[in-house]
Amino acid sequence: MNKRIIICGGGTAGHIYPAVAIIEEIIKRNNKVQVLFIGSKKGMEKDIASKLGVKFLSVNSTGLLQKASLCKKIKSYLSFLLNIFIGFFKSVKIIYNFKPNAVLGMGGYSCAPVLLACIFLRKKFYLHEQNYIPGRLNVFFSRFCTKIFISFKETENYFKIKKSKIIFSGNPVRKIIRNAKNNNKKYEKYGLQDKKFTITAFGGSLGADKINNAFLDFYEHFKTKQNYQFILISGRRFFENINSRYTEKGLNKHENFKIFPYVNEMDEIYNLSDLIISRSGANTVAEILICNIPSILIPYPNAINNHQYYNAKFLEENGKAILINDYELTVDTLIKIINDIVSNNFKIYNELKNRTVNDYFFNGHEIITNYLLGE
Repeated sequence: MNKRIIICGGGTAGHIYPAVAIIEEIIKRNNKVQVLFIGSKKGMEKDIASKLGVKFLSVNSTGLLQKASLCKKIKSYLSFLLNIFIGFFKSVKIIYNFKPNAVLGMGGYSCAPVLLACIFLRKKFYLHEQNYIPGRLNVFFSRFCTKIFISFKETENYFKIKKSKIIFSGNPVRKIIRNAKNNNKKYEKYGLQDKKFTITAFGGSLGADKINNAFLDFYEHFKTKQNYQFILISGRRFFENINSRYTEKGLNKHENFKIFPYVNEMDEIYNLSDLIISRSGANTVAEILICNIPSILIPYPNAINNHQYYNAKFLEENGKAILINDYELTVDTLIKIINDIVSNNFKIYNELKNRTVNDYFFNGHEIITNYLLGE
């Protein structure tokens, strides 16, 4: 009988893309395994599941507001409880009918009703934690799971469970990203030129206004340097505003600066990039590590438990990145750091590029699939 696997999670790319890497590995090993992806109604996971050729179902789920007025917090908690209640009964029905051999929770609030249903139905389930500091849901459900997979070795210290339940797997990275660095660099597609040092800035899948503005002002200093070129991925919600500033400054007339609202083919961007400036979500950290791109990381300051700071700190301590706190980010700070990186014939840059990270696994997709398929 063919095995059946449920993978749940979503809402943001950081939860979804590691799931994609695992689904790709499952299909590669045995395309007769039935995979069901359960996620949120409003996330990007439905479209991604469709592209992978796996079935998708949604459950009711909402998050909890952390920084809001008392009224809004109360409203968010009531909404959370109502959706957990509705989502739980739907999840029980889905699991009872699908009869999975294993369930994997990838994080995000859409996991909660599914994992509660697993506990109720006594179905074994696994968890994956992408960040250095674990999320509250994973900490709670780790008491009931069969195994929890972690991306950073030190993360095990944040779980009050038996160490035998914790598996250091690394963060699964999609095949297209694992194969991103190659000689087929598509400079023309993005209006760029070969043999120029390419600096790319982005703020995660949603963009980051502070990075956008600092990078735009920083370019004013570097625009006369002919050996450099720049890519800014602004995020769709910020594109209109930043593009207006870009045009007002006359930067649209410069061939060595390109701005995009969003890029689906991040493998092509990584392949072109010599230096990355970005937030430090777990997915971004894993991708730039596996592509071996030196980076300047600016953690999102409002991330729960400040987990982006610790993701970035890991890279900094391993000599693969330079960390700037969000409150320290100014155009002058950015100019100084870039100048330091490329001075003395790219001395610091080459040190960042050549350092090897031994405390991070790059085959998480294989390790987790082994457990899901019982291999």
